Amino acid sequence: MIASGEPKPAPPATGTLAETVARRVFLFSIGFTVCGVLGLCWSAVCSLAGIQWNAPRLAPSFALAHGLPIYAPQSSGAQLGWIYGPVFPCWFLPVTLVKNLTAAFILAGIWNAVTLLAPIYLTVRVALGDHRRAAALATLLGAILLFANSITGHAFYILHVDAVCIALSLAACVSLYAAVTRGWTSGLPLAALAVTLAIWSKQTAIMLVPAMLCWMWREGCSRLAARWLWWLLIYGGSLTLVIFFIFGPEKLLFNLWLVPTSNPWAGGVRLLGSRLGELLTAGGLWWTALALGLTFKSLAGLRLSADAGAMVRLLGWTAAWQAPTGLMAALKVGGGLNSFHVLNYVLVAALIAAADLFVHARSPAGLPARRRAAILYLALSVGGLALGYGLAIKRGVVWLPYRGQEETLELARRNPGKVYLPWNPLITIISDHKIYPFDDAL
Repeated sequence: MIASGEPKPAPPATGTLAETVARRVFLFSIGFTVCGVLGLCWSAVCSLAGIQWNAPRLAPSFALAHGLPIYAPQSSGAQLGWIYGPVFPCWFLPVTLVKNLTAAFILAGIWNAVTLLAPIYLTVRVALGDHRRAAALATLLGAILLFANSITGHAFYILHVDAVCIALSLAACVSLYAAVTRGWTSGLPLAALAVTLAIWSKQTAIMLVPAMLCWMWREGCSRLAARWLWWLLIYGGSLTLVIFFIFGPEKLLFNLWLVPTSNPWAGGVRLLGSRLGELLTAGGLWWTALALGLTFKSLAGLRLSADAGAMVRLLGWTAAWQAPTGLMAALKVGGGLNSFHVLNYVLVAALIAAADLFVHARSPAGLPARRRAAILYLALSVGGLALGYGLAIKRGVVWLPYRGQEETLELARRNPGKVYLPWNPLITIISDHKIYPFDDAL
């Protein structure tokens, strides 16, 4: 019996054990997920050298390292077919320092994966503020979703300017965002420099300029826009003069302007419908996650913080302005949906929104939403990894480094001046220190 004046004992904490178990299961699942993503990255690193397009994409970097021209006039037969700016070849120059060609491709695959994922973490981290763990978890989920989409997962297995262009575009967004919302004085010039480099990596990045101007106007920062345009004029003009001086205006205009604009259309309305259908089917998991996330947000009554909302709007403007040029590039002969960078910007914006809602659901009313978000996170991770590995197997990936490039190089070195590989100018650039015409360029 307990006297009426004595305090009643507290009820046993029945939820403590369940919460501890759930936390440990979640941590174990995160470890499993990290291993899964590393496995997919390893499959890309091992397979890179055996995929037809990767040797021609690395050829300009090795040509620069050997002092050979990467741009040729129309009358020249030594065409590498490089119709983009010199930023990508310079970005992969460290790979050329490796003497063993198999190791060089492994390094290129690792560097390519870092180029794809590091800017995502940076963007989410800056938008969230001090929530490093949430930014890391969002980046991990972003990597899974990239692999789970046949369009975006393509970038891990095939080297292209898109990864570098998107990385520089996100860097420009982060710098501009920090200048506007945090008063970071170096943000404006760094944003202008990143935009300039993005344009010199892929011409379609020119749409960053109107996108960022629209965002600053809508955010009420017209004065900063004028200052940013001044920095853009300085960096854009200076870098353009340097590039024209080094590579030659005639060669640049022919390869970067005349060739792409002269490329015929691959199709009309029917092809456009096919591309849009491919976007919908390839991103099935994405659209499911987006629908569930919006439903959870509505049920919990949560709202984005001001800082995260500003970054989401900036990425939204960037995606909106890039959509037309991305689709146009995909409708050209030789083009594809790899040029549709909208997917990457939408993904990063969604990751920021989801992570921001999760970290700010601290009240008791927000706890159920956090639990549902954790369950959704694990479900997406498991489903995304299953899709990612399924797509990897469908691509015919290998799990040990492909050594065919190394063996072909040894053959070319034993027969100097006698080997011509129409789809692999990289080999003879290294063996003969000469550029033989790339078949696709001809």
